[in-house]
Amino acid sequence: MRTIQKTTLEYWALIAEIAGAIAIVVSVIYLGVQIRANTKVLRSQAHYNALSLAQWPFEMAIADQGLADLIETSYASPEKLSDGQWFRCGNYLFMQFNSWEYLYYQNRNGSIPNQLWVGADAYFKQLVETKPGLRRFGRSTNTLSTIRFVPT
Repeated sequence: MRTIQKTTLEYWALIAEIAGAIAIVVSVIYLGVQIRANTKVLRSQAHYNALSLAQWPFEMAIADQGLADLIETSYASPEKLSDGQWFRCGNYLFMQFNSWEYLYYQNRNGSIPNQLWVGADAYFKQLVETKPGLRRFGRSTNTLSTIRFVPT
């Protein structure tokens, strides 16, 4: 029977260590690729979520002419609305403020394209600055003073 020489055993141990090190490097590279791919997917999902949330109030107004008319009245002359109408509009405006806030935080986290935030922010700020109903809503709910990015 043949005996294994010490040098041969050391040689194969060295080969095994090198193979193990290569396997670890390959695993780390693979992990990095997977993390990068998952990050892209998460950003894409955040972008989709932001668009869906921001579009929902518009979709509601497009689908319901009565609601669209009510919203326009609430924007221009909120004092003309009954309490029930104002309640309905207030809930609609609350959804708009929520989407604005969501876009703000997603932009701050780098989860959505900056251009999406810049456009949405300009749109909402213009509404707040020009629509008395939005200012009334903001004051009545204390929204304008509690959200840092909203002009008061």
